[in-house]
Amino acid sequence: MSEQKFYDTQPTGENHEVDYKDPTDVEEIEEAIKFGVIDPLTQKYALWVRTKMWRRHVRESIARISEYSSVLFNRIKEIAEKTEKRQTQVEQRQTKIEDQFRDVQQNATVDSEVINARNSDIYGKFPVLDDRLENIEQLLVKFLPVGFDVTINHELGLQPEINVRTWTHGIGVMKLGTEPEGLFGGSASQSIPSQVTHIDSRTSIISLPIDYKTDAKMIMLDDLHYLIIDEDNLRSIIFELRR
Repeated sequence: MSEQKFYDTQPTGENHEVDYKDPTDVEEIEEAIKFGVIDPLTQKYALWVRTKMWRRHVRESIARISEYSSVLFNRIKEIAEKTEKRQTQVEQRQTKIEDQFRDVQQNATVDSEVINARNSDIYGKFPVLDDRLENIEQLLVKFLPVGFDVTINHELGLQPEINVRTWTHGIGVMKLGTEPEGLFGGSASQSIPSQVTHIDSRTSIISLPIDYKTDAKMIMLDDLHYLIIDEDNLRSIIFELRR
């Protein structure tokens, strides 16, 4: 795509005197603008702002840009609303189809052992066996300390006790005051099931449930505290070592 061309002009008032207050030059044109796609109307209005001599013409140019921006915004908003409505309809149909399929599965099964396996003394009855298996799988990925290994080279010269805690929407993950309602400063911390293997007196491997797996780098806060900030999941994980 060809580079956009810009013109450096001297802003002049109707009395032919420059009365702007900021003497510093503007920054370089951002690449997003320089190499982006700008529609013809926006280009025309921007050129007017840069080159028109009289104030009333410049003001009208700015007003045109504002009005045209509103037109574009409402056009995009309309498309987004239609897309969201369409997506909702698709999801509703998908849910209906899945429910119908479950009914077929449930009523088509005649094996008494399979039917009996749908039910759990702890979690109750499930419409089909797959639902119960999915429930078990969800519990495993959240609570079974397998699937995500974290190595800490602590150099303590002993085998420390290691506790692991996590919280979401905390400082470092998102700006203070932008959290969802009720989570100001982050959620309450909770313990993560973990299994610790001491390779030697200076190296420990902590196994966590796969639900906490992340590619985020670990930060050493001090000799006894290590932190992982998982921005993708808005989650922080802290490892607390005790001598």
